[in-house]
Formats: sequence, C-alpha cells, structure tokens
Amino acid sequence: MNIRNILLLATVAVATSACNDIAEDERYIPIESVDAKRAVLIEDFTGQNCVNCPDAHATIEALVEQYGDAVIAVSIHAGAFGIPATNTRYTGLMQPEGDTYNNAWGITSWPMGVVNRVGGATEHTAWATAVRTALETPTPLEIEMTATCPEGNSDIAIDITCSQTEDINGYLQVWIIENGIVARQESATEGRINNYVHNNVYRASTNGVGGEPVALKAMIHQSFTYTQELRATATETWVPDNLQVVAFVYNAAGVVQAARTDVITNTNQNED
Repeated sequence: MNIRNILLLATVAVATSACNDIAEDERYIPIESVDAKRAVLIEDFTGQNCVNCPDAHATIEALVEQYGDAVIAVSIHAGAFGIPATNTRYTGLMQPEGDTYNNAWGITSWPMGVVNRVGGATEHTAWATAVRTALETPTPLEIEMTATCPEGNSDIAIDITCSQTEDINGYLQVWIIENGIVARQESATEGRINNYVHNNVYRASTNGVGGEPVALKAMIHQSFTYTQELRATATETWVPDNLQVVAFVYNAAGVVQAARTDVITNTNQNED
C-alpha cells in the first residue's frame, strides 16, 4: 500500500475541525492565465530527544536563507525520540498524527525528511539536491491563501484558491504549524538545551490526515474554505501570532504545489 492510500485510510479515523462550506457550484470561476512559481515542501521528521535533529533544523534554515519563501518546511515530531504534546512534565511537540505520517514513510531513524513527496525519506544531507531539483520542475498550479484569527476569536478562518493550467486530480492537505516554541531539545554537541526555539512545528491537520480529494479543472479558479479551532489545553496552547497555515496539493507523483501564509491577527496585522 502506498502512502496516499495509508493517509486516506487514516483520514477516516481522525476527527478534525475542518469545514469546507463553499457550495460545489460556487467553487469554479474561469481564469485567463496562470504564472505559477514552484514552492517545495520539506516534511522534516524530528524529535526533541533526537540529538542529531538540530543538524536537520540547521539544514532547513540554510535552505530557507538560500531560496526564501520557495522552501516550506514542516517539522513533524514523531517516533521513539518524540515527546507527546500531552506530556505533563515537559513541553512536548509530538501529535498523534506524527506517527501516522512517519510510519507511512517507513521511517525508523531520525532525523529524516521527505522533499515534495518524491523519492521517499532521506537524510538531511540530501535535501539540498532534492530541493534544487524540485524547484527546477515546472508546476501548472498556483495556490493563493489567507488565514485570519481576529483577537478574541477561537477559530482560524482559512480561504484557499487554486488556479491551474491543466486538470489535476489529487488531494488538498491543510496543516497548521507554529514557530517560536521554546522547549527542550537534546543536542549531540550541547547536550540538553532547555530553551531551544522550535520552528515550523506541525500542530494539526485541518482537513484530515490525508486531506480532501480534489478534481481541479484547467483554467478555473476553485475555492475552498476551512475553519480551525485554536488549541488551548493544560499542556498545549497555540500562540495565534506565531501560527502559519501550510496547504499543498499532492497525488501519486508527489506534491504538485505548496503554499504557506501567516495567520493574521489584530496584533500582527497592525505591525505590517
């Protein structure tokens, strides 16, 4: 069974706060042209007790410095070195879905990563070549997205528009990630770092573990909306100003296109 089928099966079992409420006949608006610039998704499988995982985080930082917004990283805490978000002793960053994604790729050592869901999981030393190759691959799809959470609200409103120059059948996946989380991290060179700053941390899937099946039509704008409830528990509290939404369309050939946007609140909107 390939990863797509595994994730789709998992979608049935996982309840989410997704809500795609655009009527089918209102999703489609004709367009004249699309000039899509490729973005590349890196799924970084990591863990707070993984002493070599900071090296992979450094690789991501270097790639972002080189390619800017064209590189979209999501750090998925999973496996034997992950600390669950429900942990009451330490601030943990591992969500239950982390192991679902991790196991679907057959990952048994960390850090490992998947670039654009092409070629399987690899060590971080191979990511630069994979990113460069992906960036050189044209895409027929453009994804535009906004995410808002006005101060005092408990929900993020997400609006996504897909524009494509050819028909695309696949799955639209929407994730919430968070930056600037201060929590412990083991390191091969520094030992335990109690104030390590974790970025790109996977927090939740808004539309199921496998995403939503989509049939995107050539030369048509197609729109999707979702809401995601903010999480605030005894062990996990999201900071809206630090949240981002990542959306991507994928199929058996890999990730067709990806996009990322900040969650706009009253606070960070006034700072722009």
